[in-house]
Amino acid sequence: MAAPSCHILTGVIVFLLYALIPIINGSKLEDEFEGLRTLTVEHSLDSGFNPEFTKRGTVVIRSLKGNKAQFQESSPFDSHLRSKLKTATRENGVYRIRMPTTSTGTLEDGDYVSTFVMACSVYESALSDKLIINVDQTGEVIGISMTTFPSECVGWDMPDSDLTHWNTTVDISQTVQGPVPDTQSYIDKMKREEAERAKGQQGENKSFFGRYVSTGIL
Repeated sequence: MAAPSCHILTGVIVFLLYALIPIINGSKLEDEFEGLRTLTVEHSLDSGFNPEFTKRGTVVIRSLKGNKAQFQESSPFDSHLRSKLKTATRENGVYRIRMPTTSTGTLEDGDYVSTFVMACSVYESALSDKLIINVDQTGEVIGISMTTFPSECVGWDMPDSDLTHWNTTVDISQTVQGPVPDTQSYIDKMKREEAERAKGQQGENKSFFGRYVSTGIL
């Protein structure tokens, strides 16, 4: 008689496990693709106050919490860009990048963040760099920075074959909201201290008046 009960219990356990698997996988999948969005990255090697930017590629953010993002270049680094990079390197110029603050925004709207590095560092790194994107609690981009490998220029001469494709990694840094000061508790504390001081002053006045009356009667 015990055998059927064991089979029933085993069947219930198996059923529960199969029922929980989609929930677990769904939760994992939701976390995996939390915050999916695509942001355009533009760059420029022009000098002056009004440089012309062209599309470098896109950053696909799959998860803000999990710091999962990757860069996809829009086209190879062609001979025209290599020539401009070499010229900027010789002239101690800079390499600029910029990105819109939201996935729905456009760079033409002027709502973007930007940064720059020395052009020679991009040249000598053979287009190897890291983009660090700072976002707030809502996922809006609030800053961007760029580092190259190596980060300093030493005067290396790079072959054109090493300057054809970007080798870019992306880090997502999400700001954490700090503790909010409890101003109401502070105000209540100040009121209590003020009331206690007022009571103390009233007691001192009464004591002085009593001593004065007592001395006058005597």
